[in-house]
Amino acid sequence: MEKRYLDSYKRIVSEANRLPKNNLKGKNLKSALSSQNISVERKKQQLMKLLHSIILSTLSFDSNSASGRKKALAKLKNNSQAIRLTIHKLKSINNYLEEAFLRELGLVKKPLVVRAASSRSPEKFLEKERKTIDKNYLGLIEHTIYKLMHEIVFFDEKLFKNYSQKEVKVINKEKLEIKDLKNILKRQSELFDALEAKMPPKNNIKSMMFTKQNFHKWAPLAFALLSSIEAECGKENSIFLMVKRNKSLRAKIEKKIRYVAKEKEKMLKLKEKRILAMEKIGKIEDDYRNAFHDYVSASSL
Repeated sequence: MEKRYLDSYKRIVSEANRLPKNNLKGKNLKSALSSQNISVERKKQQLMKLLHSIILSTLSFDSNSASGRKKALAKLKNNSQAIRLTIHKLKSINNYLEEAFLRELGLVKKPLVVRAASSRSPEKFLEKERKTIDKNYLGLIEHTIYKLMHEIVFFDEKLFKNYSQKEVKVINKEKLEIKDLKNILKRQSELFDALEAKMPPKNNIKSMMFTKQNFHKWAPLAFALLSSIEAECGKENSIFLMVKRNKSLRAKIEKKIRYVAKEKEKMLKLKEKRILAMEKIGKIEDDYRNAFHDYVSASSL
């Protein structure tokens, strides 16, 4: 286990035991999701911080109290949409990084979707490509669940008999290379999917989710998934620092991004002229503007 995994779940334990209050405000969520004046890297960091805060404040409560469970149910219903929207936005950023940024780094030749479309069975191809969580990684998650249930005060230790403590060796220094970014992003996407599955839409949230037996099955896993995602994002941030320090690689990427951004800008202007020439006031497709924004934002990574 790398030390960053240990630090991640310990931070979650510390915050959960303080039973953090729900400080989520609609305007703050909207601002975080729609901000376009920051880099992709910075936006992802802000959204991860937001996701951490919402999940911790939503699932931290006195589980032995009927009123506590009732309040937690109400909080989950109020916050589930915000959690899911935040996860979706993070997955979108990951898709961009996997499909565009990795190509700029030369780590991927063709987008995953293009390769899947040219395969005999696209679904099986995507499933195989996405699968980066192996038996050892599942063991790491299981160990994290064990530690979380043992150390978070509102979890019942009597109910963690299905999980066992693994023998782990903590690695203080991990070896990371730029080429590792591909698998790190894939693993993040898998973990995001799993976490989203633990956060059902508002209409599917039932009081039975907060019975002691049920809550102690899904909530520790949600915390463990969040912990793993944060550790993987920590690896990603370390690699971005490598990219920033590699002047020749950074210059190459920025040159390519500027070229693509310039081409995207030309396309937008041409489309606007056509609309004006037709004497119609219309909306330029969001995908053009989003693509342009993505490339411009990436230049400040």
